[in-house]
Amino acid sequence: MMDSLRRSISGWTGKIVLGLMLGVFAVAWTVADGFSVGGSSNTVMTAGGTSVSVQDYQIAYQQNLARLSQQFQRRLTPDEAAAFGVDQSTLSQLSSGALLDEQGRVLGLGLSEEGLLRLIAEDPAFQDANGNFSRNAFRAVLQNAGLSEVAYLERLGETALRGQIVQAVTAGVSAPQAVNTAFGLYVGEQRSVRYVTLEPEPATALPDPSTEELDDFFTAGSADYAAPEYRSFSYVDLTPDAITDPASVDEAAIQSAYEADLTPYTQAERRRVRQIVFPSEADAQAAVAQLEGGASFEEVAASAGRTPGDTELGLLARSEIPDSNIAEAAFSLALNEPSSVVAGIFGPTVVEVSEIVPESVRPLDEVRDELRERLALDAANDRVDAAYDAFEAARAGGATMEEAARETGLQLMTVESVDRAGLSAEGTPIDALPAQEELLEAVFEAEPGFHALPINYESNSFLFYDVTDVIEARERTLDEVRDQVIADWKEDEAQRLLEERAEALRARIEGGETIDAVALAERLEVRTASGLTRATAQAQLGQPASRAAFSGPAGTVAAAPALAAGNRLVLVVDEVVAPADPLASLPQGQSEQVAQAMRNDFVQAYVGVLQQQYPVRYNQQAVQAAGGQR
Repeated sequence: MMDSLRRSISGWTGKIVLGLMLGVFAVAWTVADGFSVGGSSNTVMTAGGTSVSVQDYQIAYQQNLARLSQQFQRRLTPDEAAAFGVDQSTLSQLSSGALLDEQGRVLGLGLSEEGLLRLIAEDPAFQDANGNFSRNAFRAVLQNAGLSEVAYLERLGETALRGQIVQAVTAGVSAPQAVNTAFGLYVGEQRSVRYVTLEPEPATALPDPSTEELDDFFTAGSADYAAPEYRSFSYVDLTPDAITDPASVDEAAIQSAYEADLTPYTQAERRRVRQIVFPSEADAQAAVAQLEGGASFEEVAASAGRTPGDTELGLLARSEIPDSNIAEAAFSLALNEPSSVVAGIFGPTVVEVSEIVPESVRPLDEVRDELRERLALDAANDRVDAAYDAFEAARAGGATMEEAARETGLQLMTVESVDRAGLSAEGTPIDALPAQEELLEAVFEAEPGFHALPINYESNSFLFYDVTDVIEARERTLDEVRDQVIADWKEDEAQRLLEERAEALRARIEGGETIDAVALAERLEVRTASGLTRATAQAQLGQPASRAAFSGPAGTVAAAPALAAGNRLVLVVDEVVAPADPLASLPQGQSEQVAQAMRNDFVQAYVGVLQQQYPVRYNQQAVQAAGGQR
């Protein structure tokens, strides 16, 4: 089959890209509440005569989990995955695909072997730099996806079959002209507004609240002043750096390591390379003749319309020249000797070398300390396991953290009263901890008095920790946080007064005063923002004021938070201008996005019909078994 593939690598346009081939066919659909218990232990669901295997479920589950984990920039735990409904969404996707597969089977749809080969041959993921099918690329992609060639071809066939059905269901679906026009009117509408900006009175200038006001404010927000749980703990950080001992590395070891591998201390030969690329072989040969006749490289370059900046490649090692033919020529030339015509990537090329820096090796005396450190660190890496075992053995024998650290020559560190966020009881960040996020999470999950498992981080480093004290979360009294509560009350009061003032000014303008007259009386400056669209207004006015500016017709008066935090705007909509050509106002691709959303709705509705025709049955035991393996 692969021989046939290599013979069919040109002249066809691929219909399916790799992401669709290897991904799960994602259609929003709700899994039925009922589960059928029976079925093969290797089948998680059936739709008519089509079945979905445990392996299919596990692959789809891991793909969905990986996508979600990427959003959170960390691997989600099984409990988190369950909370986000990864298992249910996976079943929904697989059931949608199974229904389409069953419909294709009933209709007798399929794709020939030749058709599959054509799809593969045109897939960019499987092509080399020249656009030709590459078996090595094909194998690498499949290996990364955890698929055999047979399994891949099966999935490709399934995806192509589903594509035929989806294409038939959605053929000719496009966004109606009325919808596109409505979008164009919405996004292309321009407005001009005039506005004044109000700033709050400094909170510190406000009088203190009364006892009743303060009590009410504190009672309403007492949860904001609660003391979180604090924990104290000790830890030992076992890293190669912590147990490295450069003094233990003798001179003989340094000498031996230096002589065994000079590569890290060797500077490869470098050459300053210049090149002239010509449009044709004839032009390049003519330039070579000029050089052989006594013309300088600069003269030939100038006659070809090249500046020194065009010809200079720089002082480079052979490995730094990406074009292997140019590299071969440059490192075989004598100094200032032009080459013959070289078949370069960008065309016929003539090369010259204007400077040669020979290979050099840094002497032992220059690298001794650096080599000593490296050898000591290598040895420490080898001793980490032994130190780990010794520390754990000491703890198992009844030693405290402090005693175990002393016995193994490690340093015990203590942290007093820290919360989950890494803040001290005073509310200040504690000094940075190794693997801080992971360590604090473990500390706050640990049971005091129990020997917790160490944390492995950075491949060969370990954190042993012991919770020494727990201060439970509690409600603080008003007396404990009085100063903070007063300050917060004043900030809230300043904002309340500002909102009242803004609303009063808005009411005056709506009552018939002009914004200019109000601004003059209040000693405010009137500003104008012209040509605002919904996309550009936010940058000038802020999101709330932008929404207010587009909330009504010309003459609309509104008060809203300003772009600068804490300030407010009072604005008047002076002019509303509809776009002359609504369709020209549509962002690029907007019409296709609307059309794609409609096609998705068509497919979703079609899958719902298929579900009535081919009821999906689930093997609860297989689903649970598959979940237990993830």
